[in-house]
Amino acid sequence: MPVRIRILRGFMLVGFAFLVSRLLYIQVFRGQQYREMAEKQMTEEVILKPQRGSILDRNGRSFTDIQDADLLVMVPAQIKDKDLAAGIVSKLCSMDQDEVATHINDKGSNILTYYIKDVELFSLIKDSLPHGIYTYHDTLRYAKNGLARHLIGYLDGDGQGMMGIEKDYNQDLKDAGSTSIRIYTDRTKRILPGMKAEFVNKINKPRLNVKTTLDYNIQRLVEETMDKYQAKGAVVVLDPKTGDILAMASRPQFDQNNVSESLESDDAPFINRALIGYPPGSVFKTIVAAAAIEENKVEDNETFNCTGSINVNGTVYRCFEREGHGEIDFKNAYAESCNVVFIQIGMRIGGENILEMAKRFGLGQPESIGISVNQSINLPQREETVGTGIGNISLGQGSLLVSPLQVADITSTIANDGYRNKPKLIDSIVDDDGKILRSVGITDGYRVIDENTARKIQEMMRLVVSNGTGKKADVGGMVAGKTGTAEFNKGKGISHSWFTGFFPYYSPHYAMTVVVEGGGVGGGKAAEIFHDIADYIIKINE
Repeated sequence: MPVRIRILRGFMLVGFAFLVSRLLYIQVFRGQQYREMAEKQMTEEVILKPQRGSILDRNGRSFTDIQDADLLVMVPAQIKDKDLAAGIVSKLCSMDQDEVATHINDKGSNILTYYIKDVELFSLIKDSLPHGIYTYHDTLRYAKNGLARHLIGYLDGDGQGMMGIEKDYNQDLKDAGSTSIRIYTDRTKRILPGMKAEFVNKINKPRLNVKTTLDYNIQRLVEETMDKYQAKGAVVVLDPKTGDILAMASRPQFDQNNVSESLESDDAPFINRALIGYPPGSVFKTIVAAAAIEENKVEDNETFNCTGSINVNGTVYRCFEREGHGEIDFKNAYAESCNVVFIQIGMRIGGENILEMAKRFGLGQPESIGISVNQSINLPQREETVGTGIGNISLGQGSLLVSPLQVADITSTIANDGYRNKPKLIDSIVDDDGKILRSVGITDGYRVIDENTARKIQEMMRLVVSNGTGKKADVGGMVAGKTGTAEFNKGKGISHSWFTGFFPYYSPHYAMTVVVEGGGVGGGKAAEIFHDIADYIIKINE
């Protein structure tokens, strides 16, 4: 064979090998990239819903994405009979037909989405919908009766967290992927009416979920009880052994699926009342009692005389018992919430020592629970507690403001024999298998008061419920607590109702605080709400 032919054949073989390898490279290694480039030139994708991590309770049960929903998606450019489509959509989605027609005929609308409301009708006609109307089986981020809304927060129209956990952990929760609808277009990006649209699920990264310390069942029970009593206020439930927030609820609340409507309310539904300051009234007597015992300012069996009122530097403070309690010892003065006796004790202790004890319990500073907390709390200055002011601080009045969470924290510390485990809401960031990727809720505890001091106050709190002002809160002799009545509008006789306590008495696993705005005396509505919640929790743990 001539040399020239062999050389030519060699070149041909090399060229053929290069061509095959190039085709192989394009198809195998770059095929997906070129395919996506081609699709981008001939399609348009509209994101219907970003894929987002879930917000979980302590047992991995989700508070989000739990309610099934069918999403109706329209591509107006593909719809031939727009009047017919408007009629169908208005019935399926419970909307005004003229409004739907206006949206369909809007030339700027490529995609329209509505959630289906008439499920029964949808089941009958879902297989015969006109071309250009599609349905996607979805889940609502927030259920209609979603729990813990003030803690979870909500998303804006772009899927960004705007409040609560959704906002503070937005970076962890977002960018897991998206659900889109893909529509086919010509080279001028006009939608091709005959081509069927497709749904596309994209995964950007493994989902990250926020695991809280909340107990789903207790949270649900707390909220159902507040709604039963139509209570405006807050409830907080803590685990004294860990500081875990097991439940936190606030009323009134807002609609996570219709935030704009809630913004128009005059009841400030976005405020988490569990984290704002209220005058504590007599629940603050626990702080005064702790200071008195720790400072040896009162004997265990010491008796006092209550005449029904006491004059402090020209200001007369009256007891709840207008006729006075007469001769009464320290424990029963606490149980009966005797103002006269506690002012006498406060005068012995001094305002500075009472404030110091309050600070040891964590008052005067915001709680750091794992999310942003905007608390309107206040601990008076020392000069506000001298002279007449000693009467106010001894009774939890004046400029003193504490949150329901802080009162639950105080109660939890007493129940835990004087050792404070700081409250926490966020446990960790976990993957979909529950594997911990990052721990969040790690806090250091510390001793606040001596164990013997705490035990004495526990006995006094038990006496409140067995023989004192808190009888309505008792559940089979297992509850200890303290009532509080905080004057809000003296002229109109309006008071906030407090009850805080722990249970079971001999082995406390729960500390709970209830505040009801305008609820009257603490031994009334607040104690009743406490009773119903405690009764349920005790029964499910039997």
